Amino acid sequence: MGLLFLNFVSFAGGQSSANPFELKHRLPKTAAALPGKEATSSANPFDVASHRPPGAAATLVENATQPFRPSSWLPRYGDSLSDLALFGILAVIFTLMTLSVAANRKSVGKAWRAFLNDNGLTVAQREAAGFVGITPYLLLYGSFLLNAGMFMFLIVRIFKRETFNNLPFFFICMAAAAIIFLSKHLMLNMAGWLFPVAKEVRRYNFLVIIFNCVLGLFLMPFNFMLAFATGEYKEFLLFWTLGLIVIFYLYRSFRSSRISTKFLADNQFHFLLYLCAVEIAPVILVIKLAMIQAN
Repeated sequence: MGLLFLNFVSFAGGQSSANPFELKHRLPKTAAALPGKEATSSANPFDVASHRPPGAAATLVENATQPFRPSSWLPRYGDSLSDLALFGILAVIFTLMTLSVAANRKSVGKAWRAFLNDNGLTVAQREAAGFVGITPYLLLYGSFLLNAGMFMFLIVRIFKRETFNNLPFFFICMAAAAIIFLSKHLMLNMAGWLFPVAKEVRRYNFLVIIFNCVLGLFLMPFNFMLAFATGEYKEFLLFWTLGLIVIFYLYRSFRSSRISTKFLADNQFHFLLYLCAVEIAPVILVIKLAMIQAN
């Protein structure tokens, strides 16, 4: 036993002080290679480096992201559209509206009666069956789209005349008005094809056409006044016109609620889903984009 103990002691004394199980090629040569540590004679393999945020987090911390600019692609050609050119455009729109009214004067009276009560709406819808019957209302609807696009252009012109008072932006407003209102009719027709509500959808679709035809007739004189008003009266007239449009649409919502009354008892969720997705969400989206652009 004594010889075995002496042999073990001599063998252990011949080893170096280094740990034979260390993976030296994976350890730093000095502690200075580890952040936050001072240089020492030997590195501790159990030292933990101080936390460093990854590259993506550093970008977020520095807030280097670009702000959302929804109108960065819009044409900015400055104040290049003169008042004389604007008057000419309004005169062309007024001429087209006059021709649409002269094509069938009785359609204007029928549209007004349909705007006032449900009986007038029923009579107008019955007489508007077919391409010939609906054509006068489509002409009035076309004049409404022109006036709606002009109204959108004049709103931006009042607050950002030095940037967006140009002809390319005017055509963009016209296209935007057509896309917004025609897409609504497309969605209504799709709902009528997919669900068993075709009769009610046709009536609501015609109600929207009637209200927009009447609103187009009201917008024409206000567009003239907004285009050439000066001073504080311009903004006052603008908000007064917006209030009138809100009253129009509130009245239309009241009238359209009668069409959907029988669906509220059994399909409240679907009706609420339609109301939020088609009626409320687009308006909120437009207001949000306008607020972002204003800031």
